[in-house]
Amino acid sequence: MKLAYMYATPDVAPAKVTAVQGPVEATMHTIAAAGYSGVELLVCDPGRIDRRALAGAIRAAGLDMPAVCTGEVYGQDGLSFADPDPARRREAIERMKASMDLAAEYGAMVNVGRLRGRYTDRVEPGQTLEWIGNAIEQCAGAFADVPIVLEPVNRHYANCLLTTRETCDFVRALGVPSLAVMLDTAHILTERETVADAIREAGALFRHFHITDSDRLPVGDGAYDIEAAMRAVIDSGFDGYVTVETFQVPDAAHAIAASFEAMRPYFPARA
Repeated sequence: MKLAYMYATPDVAPAKVTAVQGPVEATMHTIAAAGYSGVELLVCDPGRIDRRALAGAIRAAGLDMPAVCTGEVYGQDGLSFADPDPARRREAIERMKASMDLAAEYGAMVNVGRLRGRYTDRVEPGQTLEWIGNAIEQCAGAFADVPIVLEPVNRHYANCLLTTRETCDFVRALGVPSLAVMLDTAHILTERETVADAIREAGALFRHFHITDSDRLPVGDGAYDIEAAMRAVIDSGFDGYVTVETFQVPDAAHAIAASFEAMRPYFPARA
């Protein structure tokens, strides 16, 4: 098991996002110097990323890149697989494919969280889920070797596939071989689940994990029981990447360092 930190690539507009923003080389160095083994990329439009410079900075810092997070494809540009406008759905699919093409360089996975979209009054729920499923099938078909991880997203950010059970049932029914599930502390706890129960529900589908503290504070600065969350992850036998995904408060230097120190006991190899 290894620890990563979330970095918003330069195509993500300056904003209060759950990732550090800043010059690529300097930020990769800061993440690595703090003790992290990897960096996860939060993207909006991968076509606007200088991929050679990004890869060089990640390599120079000695970091892995385990996952691409697509949250700002929806958060910044409002694109989703469930948009009633077919042109917007196609654009969302193309952004996902671009994210998968980026991930393929690193042998990484790509998450689908808010990118899946929402139920709307104009569309039957079954049709919405069909659009989401079709989009995932198209993307998986285009990049069969790039894992996709579908993320349960809590009621404050989504209105479909909120819980671990709903999400896992959807994934199992869809039957796409490269599709699995990722879990996030904030979404789990907001939906009144426990991390241990969510992991048991996901079973063999559990592929990736995001850790944060209450109100997306740096790990250790909030009210979540981080010990219970991480004990559940460790006890499950999970051997992938855990990514810290928090707001940079009061600043990035504190969020990066404080989160690593809070997580250090669970990653003895990096102590």
